[in-house]
Amino acid sequence: MRKEPYKYETTSVTGFVQRIATCLLRHGYVHYVQGTVGEGKDSRAIDKKLLEKYDVIQSEWTRARRKERGLANLQYVRFDRTWVLMATEGSHPMKSAEQSQLRDIREAPIQIEGYSIYLKRGDFKKRRSKDDAPVRDDKFHARVLISRERYAELRAYFLSIACHRTAARLAVEINGLPFEPYKPVWRQLRKIVRLVNKRRKAAGFDQVLMDSVRWRRNIVKAFEPLEVDRAA
Repeated sequence: MRKEPYKYETTSVTGFVQRIATCLLRHGYVHYVQGTVGEGKDSRAIDKKLLEKYDVIQSEWTRARRKERGLANLQYVRFDRTWVLMATEGSHPMKSAEQSQLRDIREAPIQIEGYSIYLKRGDFKKRRSKDDAPVRDDKFHARVLISRERYAELRAYFLSIACHRTAARLAVEINGLPFEPYKPVWRQLRKIVRLVNKRRKAAGFDQVLMDSVRWRRNIVKAFEPLEVDRAA
């Protein structure tokens, strides 16, 4: 039996993304159904309905036993009015009942508030020595980045003001963007800075410092009121 209440309601989008990207994906929850609680509907009532309908709440022992038998396990996460029901490989009644809405995060990312969360196969490992060629890793790895649409908006916005703000003001705006600097996000924002600087250089203006892009991610307690620690 579970000793603690099942936690599923995150208190911030940062916690929601962190819960999925650094925990659930790592444990094989690759299939998902995403939904939104409609206006005027009770979020907690929707939670209760889904948790009970699909028997989501299980002890760790039961989850281990199901995995051994080739059966899927489920996890449920919600932030505000957005919820995600996630499943591991294996059979489960939820997969049949939600077949038309079921997605694979390796093919279709989870999107929330400008974030895009997915799994990607293959990344270059570090060279063992300077003479060795990089070795491709065929495992799937979690990736968090700014969604294509939101990134296009940010790029267009910063390019439109590139020569109409001081470098210091631009740095403040970029540093204050509400996206945690997972490595892909960090790269996206640095690309925007490079594009802004290219335009500013052509106009004879000073450059925006690259360190305006945060590289330390806020690590939060996903299910508790937002209190952040600075961590790499």
